[in-house]
Amino acid sequence: MHQTSDLPGRVQAYMQDRQADMLAFLRKLVLIQSGSRNKAGLDRMADAMAAAMPTPMTLQTLAFPDHGNMLVAKTPAAQAGEKQLLVLGHTDTVFPADTAFNFYREDEDKSYGPGVIDMKGGLVCGVFALSALAHLGLLEQIPVCMFCNSDEEIGSPASWDVICREADQSFAAFVLECGGKENEIVTGRKGKSGYRLDVRGQSGHAAQAGQGKPSAILELAHKVIALEALNDPPRVSLNAGTVQGGIGPNTVAGHAEARIDIRFTGEEDDRRVKAAMDKIVGTPAIPGVACTLTYETGRPPMPQTPANERLFEMVQQQAERLGQTVRSEFRHGVSDANVVASRGVPVLDGMGPLGDLDHSEREYMLKASLVPRTCLLALSIWHCSRSA
Repeated sequence: MHQTSDLPGRVQAYMQDRQADMLAFLRKLVLIQSGSRNKAGLDRMADAMAAAMPTPMTLQTLAFPDHGNMLVAKTPAAQAGEKQLLVLGHTDTVFPADTAFNFYREDEDKSYGPGVIDMKGGLVCGVFALSALAHLGLLEQIPVCMFCNSDEEIGSPASWDVICREADQSFAAFVLECGGKENEIVTGRKGKSGYRLDVRGQSGHAAQAGQGKPSAILELAHKVIALEALNDPPRVSLNAGTVQGGIGPNTVAGHAEARIDIRFTGEEDDRRVKAAMDKIVGTPAIPGVACTLTYETGRPPMPQTPANERLFEMVQQQAERLGQTVRSEFRHGVSDANVVASRGVPVLDGMGPLGDLDHSEREYMLKASLVPRTCLLALSIWHCSRSA
């Protein structure tokens, strides 16, 4: 058994020596264009992640015809079938292949680039945390699986079953989304449901129409106002984010549609809002118009369970050993942590570095957070795996 009483200092020394390597690897990943629909770029991301994994890991590349390749990396103990600690990170970004946001740059305090904080910085943390444990001769002893999926930003359609399978083999999980701006770690998240509302009216010449015409756009306007009234903060937020319809100003619209995003704290809230939506959609405001509501995508909530709180307390203890202070956060967005939570597995998210303005061309990572957060991840992986 290796001496681990001085593990915080040894991990910190390793990370300080590798800081330039970490930033170089971050630059390499950011400069691989990996929008969720760019299979070629995502396949390169899987290759880059595989090449960076430390030697004790057994690597499996999962190929998908319509999605980027994904990587499953396991230590010998996890490969042998022991209950494992699952580490999750995604390789895709929201930026399409033709985006002009295609550069990496640094200043004294920040790194900038597509996916730099969502979540290529988190991937760097994952790789170097495992590398530190391997360097110290500890990784082979512990059952760890790191899964890198390529479709998180579009709802994880191809990786959902893989995440569930690996979660079912796990006693706990860490997800590498960015930490909160005040060094928070995510212990809970809202759930999400996404719907498409289709409205069918009766097209005709606008010059012959009048008040009460069977216009799909007019009906959609009534529906959007009624649906927006279902907002009930902080438990429920509903947003009609896109609307479209009609073929021209001189034609009564025969079709219109809206995309609707709902965030909710618990499953009961989701069911309550869905029932209210069904009633609204099933009650036309204008004769001769019909509406259809279709569920498109979503994730279940990630409750702040006692098991999550105990896992956070363990990470908090490791932070104190490193001279860090971390706090618990309930986050309104969703991630693959929601999928893990649905399997009843304790999970923490926001284990990556700190930054902000993700999903925008101003996205950045705080460079000073990369080493401390990676140290915290390494110690948390070790301690969680040894105490499971």
